[in-house]
Amino acid sequence: MNTTLGLMSAKTAGRSHFLPYVEAANEAGFKRLILFAPEDVNLARRKITGYTYQKHKWVRTVQGFPDLIYDIGHYRTIRGYQQAEEIKSFSRLPFLGDWLGNKWVVYQGLKASPEIAEHLVETELLIRAADGISMLEQHKALMLKPVSGESGTGIKRISLRKDMLIIEEDGGVCRGIKVESAGRYLDQLAAKGYMMQPALDLRVNSRNPWDCRALIQKDGLGSWSFTGLVVHVGQTSRLTTHPEHGGQTLEGYPFLAKRFGEEEAKRLYEQIRDLSRRVAEQLELYYNRSFAELGVDLAIGEDRSLYILEVNHKPGKPFMRTERDLELYLKSIRVPFQYAAYLAHTQAAVIPAAPPWSRDTSGCSRAELIEQIIQDGMAFYRTPYRFGAVPWSIDAFDCSSFMQFIFARNGLLLPRTSRQQSLLGYDVARKNLQRGDLLFFSVHSRTHKKGLERIGHVGIYLGGGRFLHSCKAGGVVVTELSDPYWNRLYIKGRRVIEEDGCS
Repeated sequence: MNTTLGLMSAKTAGRSHFLPYVEAANEAGFKRLILFAPEDVNLARRKITGYTYQKHKWVRTVQGFPDLIYDIGHYRTIRGYQQAEEIKSFSRLPFLGDWLGNKWVVYQGLKASPEIAEHLVETELLIRAADGISMLEQHKALMLKPVSGESGTGIKRISLRKDMLIIEEDGGVCRGIKVESAGRYLDQLAAKGYMMQPALDLRVNSRNPWDCRALIQKDGLGSWSFTGLVVHVGQTSRLTTHPEHGGQTLEGYPFLAKRFGEEEAKRLYEQIRDLSRRVAEQLELYYNRSFAELGVDLAIGEDRSLYILEVNHKPGKPFMRTERDLELYLKSIRVPFQYAAYLAHTQAAVIPAAPPWSRDTSGCSRAELIEQIIQDGMAFYRTPYRFGAVPWSIDAFDCSSFMQFIFARNGLLLPRTSRQQSLLGYDVARKNLQRGDLLFFSVHSRTHKKGLERIGHVGIYLGGGRFLHSCKAGGVVVTELSDPYWNRLYIKGRRVIEEDGCS
């Protein structure tokens, strides 16, 4: 097979770590593997300055674009993430699999399947302090998770104790604040992008937190296959089990057998395998695109119920490595290369971004249609902003592509730009705005222009003085219309949804 495979990582230092990948690429039949970081790519010249492994050593080399790229990088800096995104969006560079959205988008995708929804922990967005206080009063203890966090960072557990709000953070940090100060604290978290879940008691002997990591990957036939299962056990002082924070990785089945007995362990193992496959299939259906591998994190309750905690599109291979089972770790590396060889042999195309599926809204009332559009918009809360986003992409939106997307999902086709969208419907006075109206704003680079050319931003009104939009500061967010910045740039509202649809 005369094919070059690119291996993109956040860093290329410590290259001995990548030798198993070289071996897996050779076994899969690739002519060459080139290791590189996003900063090594010159899109203008269509060249990559990376490393190839030749005669038992790594050699720095300049190459043309590879035939296929396998991205295993975990980008911890904004610059690194932006560089990786830019490469990923470059049409001449095909990737082995796509990226998932943030945790909230993934939750919405899974929730759309009734079979999977029963395994989800109740999850709500923290948009205002009142949301958190209401849920806290109902459940007494909550886990707060960053919508866009990874590696277990930023997770907090909050609970009520008399007149105090107790805040526990990873690493054993615990502090209390007066209940009357809770609103300010929760508003600060809401501004950063958090979601809330009832706190589950998932500890071994009431001491160490633990959960399961199921790895499911596309194989050499292009089908989803269950690679294996491990258990992560965290330190006593931790809220999370992540190995980067001192967690221990154990073989999955022996742990389950010791805790629940052989017969129950077999049942749970099979259930985890089947559920993981359904998760992968559901997310491909929801996103309308292809993935190469997914790590599904699950918890098992005392009643043996399975809870899906998180899904990762870049499951770290070292976290599949246990002291006794090196083969599972090596298998987790080999399988994606077998899938890459399948794509190269069959020239199978990765599922492209496409217009979203459209509901039949012909029988909906105006109010029902508006609620569905807003619900679809909230499903992509905190999805990143990207100016000039590709139409129908759900990795990132600009303001008008976001409106176009959520309206199209409900059978209403809007033009692509905010200026074009402002021509739909009819003007509505600010005091008469209703839920579902489009709001139009200027931007600093257009405030000196006149008429239609002043418009540079659009959002959808939620009622109560708030609107939903995609902006540079936070991506898809909910903002107060009275916010000084947006209040100053506000131009007009337009009512675009009539009783019989979009005017």
